[in-house]
Amino acid sequence: VWLNAQSTLTYPARFSGKTRRETVSGEAYFDVSANPKKPFIVSTQNMEMKVLGTQFNVYSYPGTGCIKTDLVEGSLMVYSKQSPKVSVTLKPNEQIVVKDGNMLVGEMQNSDYFLWKDGIYSFENERLLDIIEKLQLYYDVKIIVKDPEIFNVRYTGKFRQRDGIDEILRIIQKIQKFNVQKDIENNIITITK
Repeated sequence: VWLNAQSTLTYPARFSGKTRRETVSGEAYFDVSANPKKPFIVSTQNMEMKVLGTQFNVYSYPGTGCIKTDLVEGSLMVYSKQSPKVSVTLKPNEQIVVKDGNMLVGEMQNSDYFLWKDGIYSFENERLLDIIEKLQLYYDVKIIVKDPEIFNVRYTGKFRQRDGIDEILRIIQKIQKFNVQKDIENNIITITK
């Protein structure tokens, strides 16, 4: 299991009973061996996943209003906690997104996205609004954008985590001209046109 920034994984000291159950808040990448006698269950705020021997990523940060699971290989059964009788079995390179109570299954968008577990953040044709939401989570900083028209500008790029948020914003700033002001005392970055 790999955990991304601001993420927690909760599990018992010892797995007892008929299942192996873990709870994720934030983002985690799992590589799980199959054990039909003791299925592996991953739980988030609105979803449960029954792992059938697989590699997958779970994105479930509180407050984002979105839960996303991407299946890299193997098989994964996903249940909605609101409708436990409704389940979807994902195949490799599929993803499920739960937003506003809807479960949407589609093709995985950006396999480079999982580079976060190797120390790289990858964005592919993502709106600045979505990138900012992720940067706030990854670097535990508040970002205020004074000119919302730049929210919908899309970016593609890869950044080393260790270079930090200043370097990421500096590079994006070269493409879309904006100013960055830092309030270090309050941990706030303000972006203006």
